[in-house]
Amino acid sequence: MIKQLYYELCDFLQKATILRKLSINFPTCSVSRNIVVIGPLENLKLGQQVAIQNNVLFHLGGFEWCNNSGSLSIGDNAVISPNCLFYACGEEGITIGNDFDCGPGSKIFSSTVNYKIKTQHIFKEVVIGNNVLFYSNVVICPGVRIGNNSVVLAGSVVTKNIPDNHVYGGIPASFVKSI
Repeated sequence: MIKQLYYELCDFLQKATILRKLSINFPTCSVSRNIVVIGPLENLKLGQQVAIQNNVLFHLGGFEWCNNSGSLSIGDNAVISPNCLFYACGEEGITIGNDFDCGPGSKIFSSTVNYKIKTQHIFKEVVIGNNVLFYSNVVICPGVRIGNNSVVLAGSVVTKNIPDNHVYGGIPASFVKSI
């Protein structure tokens, strides 16, 4: 019982420290309480007026398996909805433009494991343009680029680049229409 309380107190203090650092480093941003940041906070760059909602996890590298590197950059006026996961491991990580709206449960990965050599990780930059909308539960695979003014429909798995001004959806995501 005491051990469990100790772990809960440590978890609370760690989250409070992260929230305090985020509010100092990014004073115009709104950050909910249940945010998990793995890796060095200096690998995170947030623009103005970014809203990060509950139960979001940012993996920013800082471990041997990802060569101790990671990078996540989010532009101005972004909304990261609840239960999102951003694995921004590797030197180039994830870069997101301005006016990004990310639906609940979405996941963005800049790394994967080589299925042939399970101990080898592969890192590929993910770039998301300006004015991009993800509906809920979108998955973005390593190496994908999403163009400006694009939309990804709910439950889609994006494995290839999406050009500017397009709507994509499905598994794997494919062209739906031009905007």
